[in-house]
Amino acid sequence: MNYGVIKENDLFYVFGTEGMIGQQSQHGLFSRDTRFLSRLQWNMEPDVLVLLESDTSTGYESVYRYTNQPPGDESGIPRESLLITRRQWVDGQALHENLIIENFAMVPVSLKYTYVVDADFLDMFEVRGFRQTPFTRQVNVTGGNGSCMYTYLARDGRITRTVVSLQNHDQNAMSEDCVWVTTDSTARRWTSSMTVLPHSKQRCELVVEATYADNGKTAHPVVHHNGRFAGNQNDSDQNTAFNSQPLSPAISRSYQEWFSRMPKVSGNDGFAHWYEQGIKDLRMLQSDLGYGKMVVAGVPWYAVPFGRDSLIASRQMLLAEPEVARGTLLTMAHFQGCEERPERDEQPGKIVHEVRNGELSRLGVLPFAQYYGSIDATPLFLLLIADYFKWTGDEDFVRHLLSHAERGLSWMMHYGDRDHDGFLEYWREASDGIANQGWKDSGDSVMYADGRLVEGTVALCEVQAYAHRAYMEWHDIYTAFGMRKEAHQLKRQAETLQGNFLKHFVLADGTVALALDGEKRPCRVISSNMGQVLVSDILPPAVSDVVAKHMVASDMLTGFGIRTLSTREIRYNPVSYHNGSVWPHDTSMIIYGLRRHGYVKESLEVIENLLRAQDAFAYHRLPELFTGFPAVEITRPVPYPVSCSPQAWAAAVPIFVLEQCLGLKPNGLRRVIHIDPVLPASVPRLEIRGIRLGTGVLSVDLTRDHGRTKMEVIENSTGWPLVENSLGREVGS
Repeated sequence: MNYGVIKENDLFYVFGTEGMIGQQSQHGLFSRDTRFLSRLQWNMEPDVLVLLESDTSTGYESVYRYTNQPPGDESGIPRESLLITRRQWVDGQALHENLIIENFAMVPVSLKYTYVVDADFLDMFEVRGFRQTPFTRQVNVTGGNGSCMYTYLARDGRITRTVVSLQNHDQNAMSEDCVWVTTDSTARRWTSSMTVLPHSKQRCELVVEATYADNGKTAHPVVHHNGRFAGNQNDSDQNTAFNSQPLSPAISRSYQEWFSRMPKVSGNDGFAHWYEQGIKDLRMLQSDLGYGKMVVAGVPWYAVPFGRDSLIASRQMLLAEPEVARGTLLTMAHFQGCEERPERDEQPGKIVHEVRNGELSRLGVLPFAQYYGSIDATPLFLLLIADYFKWTGDEDFVRHLLSHAERGLSWMMHYGDRDHDGFLEYWREASDGIANQGWKDSGDSVMYADGRLVEGTVALCEVQAYAHRAYMEWHDIYTAFGMRKEAHQLKRQAETLQGNFLKHFVLADGTVALALDGEKRPCRVISSNMGQVLVSDILPPAVSDVVAKHMVASDMLTGFGIRTLSTREIRYNPVSYHNGSVWPHDTSMIIYGLRRHGYVKESLEVIENLLRAQDAFAYHRLPELFTGFPAVEITRPVPYPVSCSPQAWAAAVPIFVLEQCLGLKPNGLRRVIHIDPVLPASVPRLEIRGIRLGTGVLSVDLTRDHGRTKMEVIENSTGWPLVENSLGREVGS
């Protein structure tokens, strides 16, 4: 990836080399699908600096350290006598950059540094190149005395402002006024000259604040303020902060609190680092629209609520933080469809696909302000409620969402099933909407065996599996709630769906068709979608066997994960978005399905694939996707050029994989925990402490010994008995 990113709540900064934004790039400071800063460049004269190190691993802060080049640069500065540190961070309201210049030489050093900034307020879809700018924006710039303000009045009356200020902490430094870069540009430049005395340091701080106001109302930050940097402290306090503490104490404390709630994983450094980075990235990707903590899909392009992505990521991380599932469910319930609006693919009861706040969406140029073009978000919503219930036993919350669940089930049985054959089918109604409305939503992702793209309405195989399991899970919930009539109806619905699925989707060779078209003709294509069907019990054992074997065959399993499309298919392309690449979340869901059906050996083989993959990426951070080249041809996964990283459902993969290693199946309806642990060969030991289940915690120590995994229960304060499936007996603490 050719970018870095730091984020807090709804504000995030996407940057290029050394934390800067060049002209005409896709980088910037973003919030509410709007680019508040389109240029940030820094340089120093004389040009003698070399980068020592950079670190962007925290998720909210990036650090760059420089020294000066050896003699021969004609600067007169003694070699390696300077240490220059640039720290950037976001606090949810502003982007900060602190510059510290330290002189370790015996002589004074004269330097000059320059900042160049600009703001264009483009919509995210324009920045991405998805849509041409449909009108000319008039950006006004005012300022002086070390600050400037960019203001833009959108066509719907929203006023967006970017305020840039530069504070020099050295009273002896000379700061020139903010000046135009060129006469026909909105870019501004600050230049400061200073002399740094021997064994002393100079500092300055650049702050970029993003605010907006709707319809003439008072401007306010893009999100609630989370605490300012201690730049208002006295000088000695600042010296301490610059050298030994994170630059945003409030955010640092927030991260510490987040980690304190997470289960602790140890015993294998590689797995622990992968898990910890996932936990860190999921904290970074959190947002709150007013209904509780949830994770947005990913940065930079999808830093908004996405029904499918947010629901899947929340399910993957139930072992670590059920509260995110709770906030996600409440958010999705708030945006649940209420009426028939074809221009945004909305129907009553349907769960939203995405919620965007950029100018083009607000004006209706694009349909994404609240867009519902997703066939799978509604069954995934129902499944997350059911799984949340199993992990927490929180009956009151499930009853609170009961009306939303009923509306979702009604949508599945009526609007979602267009021709009343039991299948969920999609058809785009919004003219600018998404054509393919499953998780593989690119235009060429659903095809026939001869490579032709699918025609008519589309019923995807994995969506039917989601629906089947949703019906059965809610049959159990309704039964527990004494709603026997409703439970019986759902069981009949599931049985009808299963019968039709086996008739139309299961092919003569035992494989499962990718999809059915509008005429119920099968797309006879081997894909990872077939593997995801294992997340339900819709298949008989004989067909499950065929599917499991296909998932670990060489045409699907790369050595780093499962391909989205078999190498034998005519549209296979290892560098495509959906037709041969590897998506970690997709692979993890197939692992879940393999373990669900007892394919332990196959699941461990695929887990080993992901362990090799995560070890090859910086910070052990799996991206949204990577290319599908086999491990026999390459030594490490080849990145996909425009993959989002971090991406929520990729960041949550290590948590979900940990759940599969534990074979953990809590059941909040029956107040029991089933566990059947297995460790892959490359992970001989894992200790997991603090898994929250019900109202207590579970802690275990797993050890692999001669091919078998032994478990020691360290703590079980859940009040639920722990049953080890492989032994069929209760396990004491």
